[in-house]
Amino acid sequence: MTEIMVHRGPDSHGYYTAPGIGFGVRRLSIIDLETGDQPISNEDGTVTVVCNGEIYNFPELRQELLSAGHRFRTRSDVEVIVHLYEDYGVECLHRLRGMFGFALWDTRRRRLMLARDRLGIKPVHYAVEQDGCYFASEMKSILIGDQVERQLDVRALQDLFTFGFALGPRTFFTRIRRLQPGHYLLYHDGVASTHKYWDVTFPEKNDRSPHLGAGEWAESLLEKLRESVRIHLRSDVPAGAWLSAGIDSSSVARLMSESTERPVQTFTLAFEDLNFDEVHGQNTLDAYPGYDLPNSREICTGKDLALLPKALWHCEDHSTTGLEIPHLILSESASRRVKVVLTGEGSDEMFGGYRWFQVDKLLRPLAWVPLSLRRLMLLGPLIPKLWPGASRAHLAPRQMNLLRYAKLIAPLQVNVRQRFFSPDLEQEIAITRDQEPVLVLPDGFQNWHPFCQLQYYEIKIRLPDYIVHHLDRMSMAHSLEVRVPFLDHELVEFCARIPPRLKMRGLKEKYILRKAMRGVLPKEIVQRRKRGLRAPVDSWFENDLPEFAVDLLLKERLREKGYFSPDFVAHMLREHRAGAKFFAAPLLGVLVTQLWDELFMKGCRPNADSATLRL
Repeated sequence: MTEIMVHRGPDSHGYYTAPGIGFGVRRLSIIDLETGDQPISNEDGTVTVVCNGEIYNFPELRQELLSAGHRFRTRSDVEVIVHLYEDYGVECLHRLRGMFGFALWDTRRRRLMLARDRLGIKPVHYAVEQDGCYFASEMKSILIGDQVERQLDVRALQDLFTFGFALGPRTFFTRIRRLQPGHYLLYHDGVASTHKYWDVTFPEKNDRSPHLGAGEWAESLLEKLRESVRIHLRSDVPAGAWLSAGIDSSSVARLMSESTERPVQTFTLAFEDLNFDEVHGQNTLDAYPGYDLPNSREICTGKDLALLPKALWHCEDHSTTGLEIPHLILSESASRRVKVVLTGEGSDEMFGGYRWFQVDKLLRPLAWVPLSLRRLMLLGPLIPKLWPGASRAHLAPRQMNLLRYAKLIAPLQVNVRQRFFSPDLEQEIAITRDQEPVLVLPDGFQNWHPFCQLQYYEIKIRLPDYIVHHLDRMSMAHSLEVRVPFLDHELVEFCARIPPRLKMRGLKEKYILRKAMRGVLPKEIVQRRKRGLRAPVDSWFENDLPEFAVDLLLKERLREKGYFSPDFVAHMLREHRAGAKFFAAPLLGVLVTQLWDELFMKGCRPNADSATLRL
């Protein structure tokens, strides 16, 4: 189980076994390089932990625990967990500031505790079977034990062609679940229970508390962001930064350079297809005078679809965007120079930077119009063709719920879901159609501003299940630790209190962040519109496909696996290549599902030399 994810920790390994429990860990050494190996136990060995991630406030916690009489064997950040647990039990989670997935064994209670950080930056998977609870950072470690049945969760496949990814807690395997962000699991006497320990909340829409001015909010935001970057730099190895042309990564890189004496090595991704290249025609921060940011640049080309088997092997739960491949390329580049990078991910969730925040704001007033009249407004080809995303949102329910959210972010430009599943799979889907996941909304949700309601869905669904999921998997594929200062939970709680009118002024996204960074970043970057990172999926399917993709999209191979209609898949490919319709997203969904079956549903051991890694 540990060997199959050696990429997550190539520096050392460790094991702990006792009656009823077995722990294994692979370590990527970032803090306390000499004495920080895991598992780590408390003074009398009654509490043992293995942890993936970083506890950024460990120096403060360590000093507090030393003052309380605890003895430390290491200088590791992970050791504070066992001593905090001694004093606070499961409530220790409220004291931790960082990204983590950990497993803790309490010998006295004979109880297992699994925990995941508040924003889901680090993964935890588990499967509860009759003979015990299996858990790991990656599903392949659970599968390799051959104690858990491999069966496709058809609801996850529905999610793939609705949202573009699977919604937690489910995975593409029926028996394996993700521990949700801000949750912990207790397993005792054969019974597992999950519990929430954190959630983000927003002020009521008509909040009467005293309001700060825009300048005061901006000043406080800059101070909080500086603090977050500073603690995210706690490391015994040098840290670099991923750098795009946008304000998010530029802010992080600039604040890093303010907090460290050595130049910050930065890494930028460009695209051969200029239609997808967000840095084309725009200077990144390293190009401006006065910023000491040495930069390495990698280019994603049309041939890089060949990396999909490797990307999917590490990603496990796939998507329809193809962004795994650019992230894999950027991670491989950064790993040649550093072990740690900081990135700007999370800013769009905190400040409403995605285009659907603008769409929702524009169309929400029309949501009061009866649905029949809204349908009439879309008659004719103009709006559906020029702005298909807005057309979907225009017909969405007025209240913020999962259906409205799906229509706002839906990756598919045409409704093909009911036409290309195989008859057998369609029958299975029909049986499970009423078992949609329910996001448990906090008290007072209906009194929040609509902008905040959409933010909550972003933070609870797309952020953990897609954004940081792929960020963690593609970086750890190359033993690279990615840190996200915008997702420090104290910063997240602060940003939740900022009024929506300051997050989006008119249709200008991230207004308050831009105001905070004036004078810190060049004016051009502060004012620059968001382009966003996209993979060239359209052109990938317009050109010659790699051999593995050609094979998996053959009619006989589609018929063999039984998920999709071979005739309709062939139709989509023809239409896409003819330029009649753009079927890139559903075609990629078909390909990754076929490939997922090839990699994970077989009983093979992994073979790094083969064209497609297999489990």
